[in-house]
Parts: sequence; C-alpha cells; structure tokens
Amino acid sequence: MIEKPIIRVEGLRKNFGKLEVLRGLGFEVKRGEVLAIIGPSGSGKSTLLRCLNFLEDYQAGEIHFEEQLVGYRRDAKGRLKPDTESSIRRIRARMGMVFQSFNLFPHKTVLENVIEGPVIVRGESRGAAEARARALLERVGLADKVATYPTKLSGGQQQRAAIARALAMQPAAMLFDEPTSALDPELVGEVLEVMQSLAAEGMTMVVVTHEMGFARQVADRVMMMDRGEIVELGPPSQIFGAPESPRTAEFLRRVLH
Repeated sequence: MIEKPIIRVEGLRKNFGKLEVLRGLGFEVKRGEVLAIIGPSGSGKSTLLRCLNFLEDYQAGEIHFEEQLVGYRRDAKGRLKPDTESSIRRIRARMGMVFQSFNLFPHKTVLENVIEGPVIVRGESRGAAEARARALLERVGLADKVATYPTKLSGGQQQRAAIARALAMQPAAMLFDEPTSALDPELVGEVLEVMQSLAAEGMTMVVVTHEMGFARQVADRVMMMDRGEIVELGPPSQIFGAPESPRTAEFLRRVLH
C-alpha cells in the first residue's frame, strides 16, 4: 500500500492585490521527507510556507495536510467555504513553524516559552508539559538555560529555543522559514545541527533556506522557486549537480561563487 503524502498542494495561487505571488504551484511532501526550498528573494518561498498552515489565505487551488483541506471546507454542493478558526488552529498545532525572527515572549523564561503552547492550546498539565520541555531543551543544547529570559540569549540560542517550543506541540511536520537568516554567521551552525538531527530522526520538514550546504546534504528533495513558480524539483544531486533549468543553474552560480 502506497502511503499518502502528508502535504499535498494543487494549483495554489496567492495574490496580494493585483500582484500574483504564487502562480499555480503543485507538489507533495512524503511523511519523513525533508524538502528544501531555494530561490531568489521575492520568489514567493516564505509566502508559500505561510499558506501551508494558513497564516496567509490563498485565492485558488488546494492545500491538504494529513488528508485534510487547509483553511477551507466544502459545503453540501462541493463549494469551498472558509473553515472554522478552531479547525485551522488544530491543523496549525500539528504543523510546527519556526520563523526568521524568534518570536519568543520576552517576559517569560525559556522554559515558560516552551510550555506555553502545550498548556494553553492543548490543555496539558503543567507537570507533563514541563517534563517534555526540559527534555526538548536538553536536546537542543539549552538544558542550562531553562530559567533564562530570551534577551539574555544569543541569536542562535533563541532560535534553538524557538525550535524546542515548536517541537513541544508534538507536530507531525515542521516548517522552517529561513531560520538562520537573522543569525550571525558563527551561530548558524548550531541551529543547522539541531535541524539535521531532526531530519535524521525522521521529522517531516519543509525548509525555506539560503544555506545551500544544508539543502545539498540534508534534504531529500530540493525545490527551486522563481517569480511565484516552481522552476525545478528534484533530488539534491540533480539540482546541484546537473540542473535541468537554466534559471536554476544561473541562481546556483550566483550563490555558490
């Protein structure tokens, strides 16, 4: 039996006013797969990621996550209608999101940041949430920072705390929106190391990234985007070694040299 994809995108279109940002995208992500999305700034990569968990709505096409339509539902006549906020929240809880900026609560300690979602959104007991949070913080190398406030952490430490916070919700997939772009160069490696360990453990991941080494070494497939379209999609060996699209080859020439 062929396992159905965890994420399925069909004919996705997104407009900001008259500007068409996503132009009929279609692709799938298998459970346990790492998909890296690369391309120039302004190509629609971050907008696509935000559409996947409906932080941005979309004007046409469909997104399915775990076989459920994201953001919309069908009425009795099969027409798409906006879904309920509670249903959208349930989907978001299954799809962890890590942003460029860390979005940690500055007035809460690292531990309090990590347990916030499980306690408030999922209704877990504080004890259970705290036990998992401490284990996750140890996993990302922050076991000694549980009582520290975010402003006292380096950028790399804040991003690792943000990853632990997303994992605390026990997501089925993780979305990363250029998670290292706001970091000083010497701090990038510590975040990529955590992401690489997640990939090795079989976490489904969709990663918008400028880190070509990560895309080449860790991703199962790489998707090149430009001007709201998928230019090329394939294994890293193809994308980096023998790209079929001249646009992909041109982009990689610029970023790798």
